[in-house]
Amino acid sequence: MGRRRILIITSSIDETASYIVNKYSSFADFFRVDVDKFDQYRFYIDNDGWNISDNNSKATSSDIYSIYYRKPMLPDLSSYDPQYHSMIQRDIISVINGIVDSFSGKVLTKPSILRKTENKVYQLMYVSKNAWNIPQSYIGNNSHDCSKYEKSESIIKPLTTGKTHGSNGWELYQTNMFKGIHEDIRLTPVYLQNYISKQFEVRITIIERQAYPIRIDTKNPVDWRSDYQNHKYTKITCPNSIIEKCYQMMDAFNLMFGAFDFIVTPRNEWVFLEVNPNGQWLWLERSLNLNISQKIVEYLIS
Repeated sequence: MGRRRILIITSSIDETASYIVNKYSSFADFFRVDVDKFDQYRFYIDNDGWNISDNNSKATSSDIYSIYYRKPMLPDLSSYDPQYHSMIQRDIISVINGIVDSFSGKVLTKPSILRKTENKVYQLMYVSKNAWNIPQSYIGNNSHDCSKYEKSESIIKPLTTGKTHGSNGWELYQTNMFKGIHEDIRLTPVYLQNYISKQFEVRITIIERQAYPIRIDTKNPVDWRSDYQNHKYTKITCPNSIIEKCYQMMDAFNLMFGAFDFIVTPRNEWVFLEVNPNGQWLWLERSLNLNISQKIVEYLIS
């Protein structure tokens, strides 16, 4: 049997996809689609299936064994009338996600599953129902409802990706201390949580039933993602009860991969923050010589 063919759906700036293709090309035959270069591929879909070709090769619905849905980005549409940008973007995503969601083989992870499970409301409802240890939280669009979070230390965090693009280029909104709201938020819902003092944070990356718990020590007391240069990473063993809860959530969410974030308080209490069903992991693999990429490829070709 020849090498399995893996379709990677991503973008041209995805370093993780390049890392996997370069490292594991002897184990699998990768066909990469950079969605931001959509016009450099030929997509053909009819009653008998689909195929995608570039200048070098072709991938078809019958010869692809599995799909790794990574980090697709939309192409630059500045040459088109802005009136049509939203429609073109929807059409491109419809083609890409339709191919992936309809695929009957292995997918890590279908966009239909990602859309649901990365939703912060969906996650909050699940962990609340299943008695996870979480901060007191609020998601809503009424400034009066936010007032009680002004009276104690609280944080405000992005409800989705926290990325915007405009005349000033890309801007990234991260978790910050909450100072109150003085604007009309009826069309801009917010996500607030009581601030939890931390001893350190933990990222648990899981592929199938292989868990990689990493302690993250940082000087930033609010959001470790804004302070990468001052991080210290340490492999740790975390409580079995925490790992089991993560496994249960993955089963409930139909996930084979998840990146879980926790705070560990000075009293050694584990507090759940969120799970990213398509989270980044390469920087941890490189920092601590982990084998996350190997487990991902093994899953895709097994």
